[in-house]
Amino acid sequence: MPKGEEFAIGLNQGGFILFIALLFVCLPLCWLPWVIDGTKAEKK
Repeated sequence: MPKGEEFAIGLNQGGFILFIALLFVCLPLCWLPWVIDGTKAEKK
C-alpha cells in the first residue's frame, strides 16, 4: 500500500489501528460510572 493511501473511514492503516484501539479502551470506560453507581444503589 503506498504511503498516505486511505485504508478505511478516511484513515491510513496506522490511524485505523489506533482508532480501533481507542474504541476498545474508551467504550468500556464509558460504562464504568454506570456500573459503579449501580453497585452503590440503596437497598429498599
